[in-house]
Amino acid sequence: MQETLILTNPPQCNEGYLSQWNSLLSSNQGLARIIEVVGNPDGPAVIFSHDDPDGITSGLIFKRMLEKKGWTVSWRMPPGFLLSNEQFEATMKDCPDAKNVFILDKGTLPPYSEFGKKAKVFIVDHHPTPKPPSDCVYFNPSIERYTQCSTSILAHGISTLSKTRDEFDDFLCLLGLKGDWAIEPVKGILADFAVPFFTEHGKSFKNLFSLVHERPTMFDAEQRDHYNDRDESLKEIDHPVCIGIALEKLAPKIESLKTISTLESFIRLIPESEARNLIKIFQFFLDDWRNASKTLDSSTQVLKLQDTSVYLFVGGKVPLLPMIGSIKLFDLKKAGNDKFAQIIMVSAVSPEYSHVSVRGSGDRVHSGKFCKSLQDTLQGKFPKFKDLISGGGHPRAAECTIRTNGVTFVTVLSHVISQLMEMVEIDARYQDGKMTKHQKKRAVELGLEYFISERTHP
Repeated sequence: MQETLILTNPPQCNEGYLSQWNSLLSSNQGLARIIEVVGNPDGPAVIFSHDDPDGITSGLIFKRMLEKKGWTVSWRMPPGFLLSNEQFEATMKDCPDAKNVFILDKGTLPPYSEFGKKAKVFIVDHHPTPKPPSDCVYFNPSIERYTQCSTSILAHGISTLSKTRDEFDDFLCLLGLKGDWAIEPVKGILADFAVPFFTEHGKSFKNLFSLVHERPTMFDAEQRDHYNDRDESLKEIDHPVCIGIALEKLAPKIESLKTISTLESFIRLIPESEARNLIKIFQFFLDDWRNASKTLDSSTQVLKLQDTSVYLFVGGKVPLLPMIGSIKLFDLKKAGNDKFAQIIMVSAVSPEYSHVSVRGSGDRVHSGKFCKSLQDTLQGKFPKFKDLISGGGHPRAAECTIRTNGVTFVTVLSHVISQLMEMVEIDARYQDGKMTKHQKKRAVELGLEYFISERTHP
């Protein structure tokens, strides 16, 4: 197999992995408290994690760690990024003896303050947030400033400090890093935060850093309901849970995982009970991939913010939409000869569900801040539906979900367009050097990072 750039041109590492985490431990009270709690089992525990690749892998690393420490664990992956009050209450009703709750990769969000009044809540997360919750203990390297990484590597670091880490955790950590774009082997991208991990543990899986010339293999766990109506045997399947169970059963096969070179060789390692359903799901996925890719050909460049071209797609329900947008973005960027590009996808999933996904190839226009601003605007305009509107994410990947017919799709679309027009106006005033105080504030809120960078470092 052909090695990728990360192996042929490895990054320089000046710090050991354990040294990195000991330094974090000594400087972060939240991390220190979490390590203390992990080492002292206190009845049953509940883990909530995001239902995407990073959430599944970080949740599994954390589950394995707690169980090794003697905890009894209930692991849940409710749909969506924001953990809602309804999801929290339903789970706690099912687990009445659980006093400790761990929330992974679902944001460090103010609404979680209410959960902290009902249980001991510990958050491990890497998403930027303007205001962390009270009544919770949290560890998030992006609180002060954005740190590109993944929750999987944060869970892995905690397992390392807790002395439960093994090579299967290394494998899971790599999957999460790739799933959240902190590692991109083909293009040679490796987040600075992950360099010590890669140097000491990631290199053991050289096969995962080699080019595989096959059909696309990425799977977005958010499509949990999309295939259930196509096959009778899938109706009761919870996709993220199915994936989590399949991954956990691979732990004894770690040496074989180091040698897989094709998708088929990986599938052969999965127990038949899980592989049967996953293969069916994957076949549906391939059909949707082809159809979705054609649908997104209608994306159009709508504006340019300094050196970032912004593309817009508007449509109905498109299978695999958030993920396929990441792939389509690179096609658009190449065709447009853009230095950086961003795609905003606004879809009417159903009359009760509007979805805004944003993907970017660079950090100059912040995808997460765009979605956070959209969330704040819609929540302010529709306070009655505040708990049904959620938005945020990374500079390169973000979403805003509106799960109510009380906020129509045309309303969501109009606010997206309004934000884009505001960004155009701010950019024009920025180029002229005539920004008002309010526009400077909005530039920060909307994610015009080039303004922030040049203001700080003229």
